[in-house]
Amino acid sequence: MFSFKRIAFASLNALIALSEAGPIRIRADQVAKAGDAKFDYIVVGGGTAGLTIAARLAETASVAVVEAGGYYQIDYGNVSVVPLNALIAADVIDPTTNFPRRPYIDWELLTEPQVNANNRVLHYAQGKTLGGSSALNTMSYTRSSRSAYQRWADQVGDSSYTFNNLLPFYKKSVRLTPPNLAKRNAANATPEYDPRSFGNGGPLDVSWNNWVDPTLTWLAKALQAMGLAINPKGWSAGDLSGGSWTPGTIDPAHATRESSQTSFLEYALANNNNLKVYHHSLVSKILFKNKRATGVSVSTNGTAVYTLSAKKEVILSAGVFHSPQLLMVSGIGPKATLQALQIPVISDLPGVGQNLRDPISIGVARFVNTPAAQSIVSNPALKPEALRQYYEEAAGPYSSVAGYISFDRLPADLRATLPAETQAKLAAMPSDQPELQYIAGAIWTGTNLIGSTSATISNVFSKGSVTISSANISSQPIIDLGWFSDPADGDVLVAAIKRLRQAWATEPAQTISAGPEARPGVAADTDEELLAYIKSSANMMWHASSTCAMGKKKDKNAVVDSEAKVFGVKGLRVVDMSILPFSLPGQPQSTVYALAEKIADAIKKGN
Repeated sequence: MFSFKRIAFASLNALIALSEAGPIRIRADQVAKAGDAKFDYIVVGGGTAGLTIAARLAETASVAVVEAGGYYQIDYGNVSVVPLNALIAADVIDPTTNFPRRPYIDWELLTEPQVNANNRVLHYAQGKTLGGSSALNTMSYTRSSRSAYQRWADQVGDSSYTFNNLLPFYKKSVRLTPPNLAKRNAANATPEYDPRSFGNGGPLDVSWNNWVDPTLTWLAKALQAMGLAINPKGWSAGDLSGGSWTPGTIDPAHATRESSQTSFLEYALANNNNLKVYHHSLVSKILFKNKRATGVSVSTNGTAVYTLSAKKEVILSAGVFHSPQLLMVSGIGPKATLQALQIPVISDLPGVGQNLRDPISIGVARFVNTPAAQSIVSNPALKPEALRQYYEEAAGPYSSVAGYISFDRLPADLRATLPAETQAKLAAMPSDQPELQYIAGAIWTGTNLIGSTSATISNVFSKGSVTISSANISSQPIIDLGWFSDPADGDVLVAAIKRLRQAWATEPAQTISAGPEARPGVAADTDEELLAYIKSSANMMWHASSTCAMGKKKDKNAVVDSEAKVFGVKGLRVVDMSILPFSLPGQPQSTVYALAEKIADAIKKGN
């Protein structure tokens, strides 16, 4: 058996080995060797969905996972493992074109100029590693609203996507640990949740932070003071209203990140011999015979080229940008696009790469006089104790990342300020679906602390696209996020800034304020000035979806049916964020895990 320490925690000159976090173990018979081979199932992409569905299928069948990256614990170290580092050290998520190059863990994708957002070109970080973006995200675990699931079920014509019918698959993937109130040591930040929304599942650990950021407690009070009361059921019972302390995908015993690699992959490797992992390996094309997927062409480390054959199915889990790209280079997509690149058409599906939905976020910030995790660990006098807490107790600032979230529907006075067209679009959405998500946060400048409240559109109206310029999978896909192509998104975010300013005007927020508004600043006051600020400063949430949207067969934009089967071919499914029919309110990773569980269950039942 070959094993190595999961991670060593380095902070300046301090080095602490987190041996308790456990080793990664790979038996010799589980290390896949480059060369032709045959399996029951081939999973393309070892990300959030890919490793989940692979682990479940490997319970009864032989499975190969092909992943372009390696282990993030090696390639990105502490940054991907220690929770706080997801906020203060994850430089790979820099959205500017000057982002630091991390080719071992990030695809280094750049968008097309966003014509409605000051022609900004954005770096869109995506996990190129075992675990995928579950190895880079901020670990928040929330589910969506009942009405959103009902809308999903109606749109795809399948009642199995209602909340009650999906709930067993959410439960199946998760092992919940109740909040440790002694470690949290914050009477005003006690998490509320409905235990009935969880089961005795696993292997994914979900827990609450073992430490509470003081700045966030004040910002939570501010959001509550403007009417967004604590939701007694939390964010896993199908009701997204009010506020709640958010659980995250964190192993509470060691305060380390839980990803699909540390959970599902390690579960599979420990419990059977049916799973083989081809890491640092790239699928260049899906292979077909008589419109049936028979396997994939693979290269490992850019040299060895070979074929992996699938006795039963190929499952594509390459993500929102690469799943449509791989479909197109393999002959599935808009006929005109394929023919222009001399790619033989296997299935003319005009929806491949279309319908991209990318939630947009904007913030309001002020300097504050409270401590926060970032300021504490940056203080030489306080850092040693923070390190001790983390190493000895799996607690303290380093153990903390997911914080406080509120969901909101615009009040009548702000709604009345919106153009009639935008009001009509909001009115067409379900009445229990939130329109905005607010996240409380803190930013350390090196000398001062900034408190931040950001707003994200829960249902983005703008649509973008993904297409290709080459039949070569190594060429980057052409990504147009389509930001503000529908002006309603800008209208809603202008109202959101006004709403966040109401939060900052409350007594709790004023108590900690230490100066005038830092962003957008007092100079931005009119709707036109606020919209200009939004278009120059808005950021992604890295939650893009729907580029291989699920739908009914007659829907021209649909790429897969409700069992994730690709239209027009056999033996091929897509299972990842790309098949969501629209952008769901809430944080999406919980849904990706549940979706993979659901489709794995359907496959094992012969559907």
